[in-house]
Amino acid sequence: MSTLRTPTGAGGLTSARPLTGRILFFAFLGTLFDGAELNLVGYPLSYLADSFHVSTIQIVQVATLQGFASIAGGILCGWLGDLYGRRWTYTGSVLAFGVAALLGGLAPNYFVFLLTRLLAGVGMGGLFGLSFSMFAECWKTRKRGMMGGSIQAMYFVGQILTEGVVYACLVAFGEDRGWRTGYVLIGVATLVIGVASAVLLPESEQWLLYQRELKAGRVPEELRRTKVPLFDVFRGGYALGTILFMALATALFLTTNSLISYLSTFLIKVEKVPLGTASLIVLLGLVVTGITYPLTGILSDVLKRKWAMFASAVFGVLGFGWFLSLVVSGSAKIGTDFWAYPTFWALMMCAGGSGGFGVLGIWMAEFFPTRVRSSGSNLSYYAGRGFGAGLFPLVALSLAGTVPLALALGIVGPVAAAVLAIAAPDKTGRRIEAIE
Repeated sequence: MSTLRTPTGAGGLTSARPLTGRILFFAFLGTLFDGAELNLVGYPLSYLADSFHVSTIQIVQVATLQGFASIAGGILCGWLGDLYGRRWTYTGSVLAFGVAALLGGLAPNYFVFLLTRLLAGVGMGGLFGLSFSMFAECWKTRKRGMMGGSIQAMYFVGQILTEGVVYACLVAFGEDRGWRTGYVLIGVATLVIGVASAVLLPESEQWLLYQRELKAGRVPEELRRTKVPLFDVFRGGYALGTILFMALATALFLTTNSLISYLSTFLIKVEKVPLGTASLIVLLGLVVTGITYPLTGILSDVLKRKWAMFASAVFGVLGFGWFLSLVVSGSAKIGTDFWAYPTFWALMMCAGGSGGFGVLGIWMAEFFPTRVRSSGSNLSYYAGRGFGAGLFPLVALSLAGTVPLALALGIVGPVAAAVLAIAAPDKTGRRIEAIE
C-alpha cells in the first residue's frame, strides 16, 4: 500500500487541534447513546413481552431484526460518512434512533414497536465507524488505545443509563407505563444530542483534506475512493482484514449479548430474584465490563491490539466455562445475597471477558485508510452486531431450550475471539494520513 504524506498547517493536522475536544465529546456521547438504545430491548425484555402480550422469543426476534437493520444502517452510514462527511452522517444517525426511542415508548402494539426498533437499528448503524473515524483522524498521539477504550466504555455507561432510567420509571409508574416512560425520556435526550451535534460538531480535517486533494486531481489513481466505498474495503489488500474484523466483531457480540439478552430474564424469571437485586447485579456486570475497556486499551498500547484482545478473550473463556459448568451440574443458583454464590462471580468474569471491545474500534480505524475508514469500520462492526447481537441469541435459545444454558453458550464468543485475534492484521499506533 503506497502512502502520500500530507502537510500540517492550513487544512492539515495542526489546525484540527482546537477542535479535538469537541470531536471527542461527541464520540463519547454517540457511543453512550448507542449503548443506551441497544439495552432498551434487553433490559426490560420481560416487561415488553407482557405489555404487547407476546412471548419472550418474539421480543428476542425484535432484537434479532434490529441487529440486521443495523447492518443496513452501517453500510449506508459508512458510505455516506466517507462520501459526504462524518459530521452530518453522525447527526442523522443520532436523530434517527432518538426518534425511534420516542416512538417506541408510544407504540400501541407489537408490530409498531418492531418498526421503531428497525428504525433504531438503521440509526445505530452509523455511530461506531463514524465516532472512531473522527477520533483516529484527530488524535495525534500513537498511544490511542487508552482513549479508544474509554470511548468504547461509554457504550456500557449508556447501558447503565438505560437500566437506571427504566428501573426508576418501572418503580414510579409500574410495568407498562414504566418502560414506556423510560423510552420517551431516553429518546428526548438523544434528540437533544443530535441537534447539538448539528451545531457544534466539526468535520474531520483529514477527511476534508482528502476531499480537496481528490477534487484537485492530486490523489494517485490507486488511492482514489470509488463511488461505492463498500467495494473498496474488499480490494487493494483490505479484503482479508475486512472479513477477519467482521468475524471478530461477531465473536465479541456473542460474548456481550449473551448477557444482555438473557441475564435479566435468568435472574428475574428463572431464579426469582427481586427486580431491585436483579438490576443491581446487571449494573455490576456493566460496571465490570466498562472498566475492562480502557484497561484493555492501555494493554494494547503496551503490547499490540491483537495480544490485548487475546488476553481479554482468554479471561472470557474462563468465566463462561465456569458458568457453563454450574449450569450443567445444576448449581447455577443465585439469591438476594448474591455475592455468596459462585454463579455471581462466574457472571462477573463473563462480563469482564468482553474487554476486547476496548481495542476493536481503534484497531479497525488504524487498519482502514481515511478514504474508506467509515465504510470499513461500520461494515465490520455492524455485520458483527447483526450476527452476534441479533441472530445468535435467537439461535442459542432455540438450541439450548432454557435461558441459563442459552446464556452459557456465550462461551462461543471468547473462544472465537481468541483465535481470530491472532489472525487479524495489526497496525498498532501507525501514523494516520489524509491520503494513504
